[in-house]
Amino acid sequence: MNIADLVTGQQPEHRDIGIRYDDRLHLVSDAKRIYLELGIACDLHERSISYAVSRHASRWYAGAFERLTGHIAYNEWEETSPAP
Repeated sequence: MNIADLVTGQQPEHRDIGIRYDDRLHLVSDAKRIYLELGIACDLHERSISYAVSRHASRWYAGAFERLTGHIAYNEWEETSPAP
């Protein structure tokens, strides 16, 4: 049984973290690495990779994306709210 099946009421809020690119050159290859090495099925957009996560997990995921791809990650939790 999954805990999500037991929880009734408010679902956790998720916001995107990811990588934005100037061009599409490394977009697919970086997304493949994220999937194969981290097991994260991220979303591909025109020039970005994103993954929706909760506030407490956002820094870890952003850091993992940065370390794996070598590109600076964005974190919507930090862009839209003050740091705790």
